[in-house]
Amino acid sequence: MLTLYAQLFGGFAMRYGEKPILIKKVDTSKAAKLLLMLLIAAPEGVTKNELIDSLYDWDERLDQSSCNRNLNNVIYRLRGILVSAGLPADNYVENDDGICRLSGSIPLETDLNSFEKAVTEALDSGKEPDIRLLEEAKRLYAGVLYPPQTTCQWFIERSYYYKKLFLRVIDALEKEYRKNSDYKSLLALYTQAASIYPYENWQVRQIRCCMDMYRYDDAMAIYEQTMEMYARDMGCPPTEEMQKCFEEMGLQGNGRPHERRDLSSWKTMETIFMGREGNIIKTIFEKEGVAGAYYCTYPSFIDYCRVLMRSRTRHDPRAMLMFLTLNQSFSNKKALQCMDTLKDAIGHSLRRGDTYTRYGNRHFILMLTDINKEDCGIVFTRIEKTYYNMSPGGGELWYHAAMTQELEEAMAGKSSAAEAE
Repeated sequence: MLTLYAQLFGGFAMRYGEKPILIKKVDTSKAAKLLLMLLIAAPEGVTKNELIDSLYDWDERLDQSSCNRNLNNVIYRLRGILVSAGLPADNYVENDDGICRLSGSIPLETDLNSFEKAVTEALDSGKEPDIRLLEEAKRLYAGVLYPPQTTCQWFIERSYYYKKLFLRVIDALEKEYRKNSDYKSLLALYTQAASIYPYENWQVRQIRCCMDMYRYDDAMAIYEQTMEMYARDMGCPPTEEMQKCFEEMGLQGNGRPHERRDLSSWKTMETIFMGREGNIIKTIFEKEGVAGAYYCTYPSFIDYCRVLMRSRTRHDPRAMLMFLTLNQSFSNKKALQCMDTLKDAIGHSLRRGDTYTRYGNRHFILMLTDINKEDCGIVFTRIEKTYYNMSPGGGELWYHAAMTQELEEAMAGKSSAAEAE
């Protein structure tokens, strides 16, 4: 007999045997929301009160009889939707003693049930954790519970429940992989967690795992990508733990004992400086012919600015800070595309000695050297022209520029005033 299968981790999909079952307006219609709730709660079902609260958002204008009547109408529509989508005629939804559940002659499987069963059998049997079942559970957890963004408390509670199960899987597999020094599998585990929960610091474990494997270039790449993500999406640097991780990049991570490198084989310090293991020269110096401004992550930009300000003791770089804003009112997807285009436009419009970084989802900060305040308008016009040539109609650009020396003096004045108070 053919089985109806539903995927609810990381997205929504249904198939009957090998045939896809397409449900329209799965994000908006009440019938589709009812289907999601019944699939998530299968086979136990959902109480009528929970369904009414979730479908009608606690609408106090509806009395109990109206709520029951409306719910029955939604159930009736759902049955018709499932048949129209390609399923054979059947009842599909039963309403018994205040509980609604999926029913019918077709066997039902969901990734949620398979995931929960694998976790329970692997960790709650009273025996040693079953690694095979844990890895199957890891595979099934393809993302957060669908729908991923909702204010409905019913969905939020169930999403959190499955997240806790997934964290148990990670904890058990982490111990097993470390016991066997299986850093490759450990890195894949952290990478999956970071892709699903990008703002929960899993990148720190990724980086330290890379360092355990002596893959320092990969560790640095993950660090840079994380810096970019935090600056782009949140307008702030990552956590203090991530900053500390950067400082440890060239050292052994996580406080675990490791076999030290034998330096006796290196004949000279020049070999270490130029050799395969520590090619510092190759890392520091860019390839010849690289044009345009230098883009860096926000923390790196801050470090560069501080060093530049300290250099005033020897010479005045006549440095300007320019704050560039893209004012837009289009979709998030287009906004991200326009910000990427603006990043390229800035890079092509500035000189090789200039530096810039992204700050949040609408701003860039530019550090311009050997320039007067009067020239900033010319620089902005050049950026604006380049941007609109690359992205016509992509929002409106604004800018504000100030001498770093003026900003520094203003900050010193505020500090003195605060101390005086």
